[in-house]
Amino acid sequence: MTLITLTTDFGTRDGYVAQMKGVILGINPNAKLVDVTHDIDPFSILEAALVLKGVSRYYKPGVIHVAVVDPGVGSSRRGIVAAADGRFYVGPDNGIFSLVLGAAQSKEVREIRNPLLVLDEPHPTFHGRDVFAPVAAHLSLGARFDSIGPLVRDPIGFSIAAPELHETRVQGQVIHIDRFGNLTTNIEEALLSHPVLSVRLGSVEISGLSRFYGEAPPGQPLALVNSFGYLEIAINGGNAARELGVARGERVLLVFRRGT
Repeated sequence: MTLITLTTDFGTRDGYVAQMKGVILGINPNAKLVDVTHDIDPFSILEAALVLKGVSRYYKPGVIHVAVVDPGVGSSRRGIVAAADGRFYVGPDNGIFSLVLGAAQSKEVREIRNPLLVLDEPHPTFHGRDVFAPVAAHLSLGARFDSIGPLVRDPIGFSIAAPELHETRVQGQVIHIDRFGNLTTNIEEALLSHPVLSVRLGSVEISGLSRFYGEAPPGQPLALVNSFGYLEIAINGGNAARELGVARGERVLLVFRRGT
């Protein structure tokens, strides 16, 4: 039995995900399907990339991850399968796998060109069902990776804006807001090599880092390293984005304690 995960911006109201599952199970009835999320913000490739990076490392090698956030569906953008550190990633070539590939020790990418692996006459608005789902299903049955199509040496990619590093501080920005209103920044845990004095966001200054939300009094802001490994600003029991009036791109200043 092969595990296939699904990450999309389709939601669950319209039946799109169910169609993808029907295709997969029609090809491999024994496939085990895991819904990572179908609530990615519409067209948010960055959000999907963050989710994939944070989630896929907790699945063993051999798992197939299908990710479809595809504003360019039907255009000349390629469909690809990436093999990275023993895991497979199936989806559009639009940067959705950028963070996974950027962190991988070993990787290879192929363009989906084998007509035997996709449905006949794929619909130009639904490659999730007609291209990516059947490719994943065939992979789960043992289709060879090199049968997918030619090598892709220039997959579309993007990088998260790097924070500015200084001797006593790090200047970053908010890159993602989750459904709770928590603010994920581009400051990764690896950059926190010294004790933190404060985190500043607009007119708000937070002393030090918390380990978990409940360390701050209810209704008060806090900063911590979230489960994806990034500095996050939150409000205990509240919505930081709404209550602090913060949007993506807002600058964040992290200051280290002097003499450490």
